[in-house]
Amino acid sequence: MRKSLPLLVLLSVAAGCVTTVETPGSAPEARQPKVEKFERKTVYDKRIIVDPALAKTIRIVGVKASVNGAGFFKIQVDVQSTTEVVQQFAYKIEWFDAGGFALPMAATTLPWTLLPHETSFLAATCPTPSGKDFRIVFIPPND
Repeated sequence: MRKSLPLLVLLSVAAGCVTTVETPGSAPEARQPKVEKFERKTVYDKRIIVDPALAKTIRIVGVKASVNGAGFFKIQVDVQSTTEVVQQFAYKIEWFDAGGFALPMAATTLPWTLLPHETSFLAATCPTPSGKDFRIVFIPPND
């Protein structure tokens, strides 16, 4: 116990002698991380066609494709508004088999709306297990 007492006293003194020196630019408010607007990069994929009329108002920021447990091909396309106003557009999805041939099903045009700078996730599953690829076309509303 006697040998550990001087060590304990030394540690107590050392702990009380710690000082902090503030230098210019090291004030607590200067050390706060800057919060910048999160911006995702545009994704270019040959399976996605954006009408030139929409090219400056929406952009594609993500594309995912997979096969679910039942063997159906599914996709998710992330689309983002690049403007300060509400954006309306329509899209249609065409499905293709393993050989690249279009599947004989009607491609329904669906309307969509994005709020200013909103990112929306468009998800779809091919209605037949023979679907292995897709094409999605974005068009202005009422086209």
